[in-house]
Amino acid sequence: MLRQLAVSIATLIALSHSQLARAEAWFEVEIYVFERQSQTTEQWPNAPIATNTHNAIDLISPLVAQVVTPMGSAAPPCTLVFDADANSHCAEQLNADGTTVDNFNSDGTSAPAAINTAATEYRYPSTIPSEIGNNNTANTSSGADARLLPSSKGQFASIISSLSRERGNRSLLHMTWQQPMRSKSGAVPIRLFAGKDFSGTYHFDGRKIAEQALNEPMLNADGTPMPIPTVSPVWELDGTLNIYLNHYLYIETALNLRKEGRKLMAVENTDLAATTPQPKVMTPYLMAIPLEQNRRVKSEEIHYLDHPEMGMVIQIRKMAQPSNPVGQDAGVAQTVQY
Repeated sequence: MLRQLAVSIATLIALSHSQLARAEAWFEVEIYVFERQSQTTEQWPNAPIATNTHNAIDLISPLVAQVVTPMGSAAPPCTLVFDADANSHCAEQLNADGTTVDNFNSDGTSAPAAINTAATEYRYPSTIPSEIGNNNTANTSSGADARLLPSSKGQFASIISSLSRERGNRSLLHMTWQQPMRSKSGAVPIRLFAGKDFSGTYHFDGRKIAEQALNEPMLNADGTPMPIPTVSPVWELDGTLNIYLNHYLYIETALNLRKEGRKLMAVENTDLAATTPQPKVMTPYLMAIPLEQNRRVKSEEIHYLDHPEMGMVIQIRKMAQPSNPVGQDAGVAQTVQY
């Protein structure tokens, strides 16, 4: 009797896990990010907000960048661009269709994408186009964490047209993709970056690169030029968008908008003693303006994230679940309000 009961319980648990795996919901996400000119007197942080991009899904690089050379397997782990945790110029290993390589935990649930030592190095254009779309119309790959859609699948044409007519607004990024919705612990953020690359003029922390450093090559002891180091892009818009389920849908933004401005800074003068106060002058500086929000949303509704210097329009739409998805996160099988 006890043995039959144990078998019954095991069967119920197996069926429960199977149902949980099938419960993973896929949604279509469309975003539009724009810059606005304002006369705000708000003071912004001295440094960009931290954006952890180690495990973020990058849908943009395969479309806009040129692959340079595969990095050797002995290279240290790396991420796509500079963030609070790393300073390298790499991208995660990609499948042939542009999706990230899938990783799974020992229990079969999907794990965040690993940092690949045999990554692909990209060379980026000086400016990223605001319209990002994938012309590959193949169905979503089984087990893929996200799939970029063609621009024609977007539904924000009238919204973009209306906002673009407002004086001072400028489009930064518009894209549409499909992704599974998971619990916060299993959700993988989407990497967002767009606009101009300021790395040729400014350091990531905002300081202007000295003209001497721009024009004079570094020399070895024997007088030969040193190799030019790879510089990570400093994008005009840069950060992540994370969408997850916790009974309701939630969106988290961690974005930095970089704008050229001026800041009162000390003048570096090696002739003055270290104890002598350094004079301060207004100096060119790359401001970092944060868009950092966490908001509960409903599917199908169009949501607007307001900000004095920029705005984001986002809609999360229900869609049919791809056939035979794998790597489910059983943690999202809960009573949810979409």
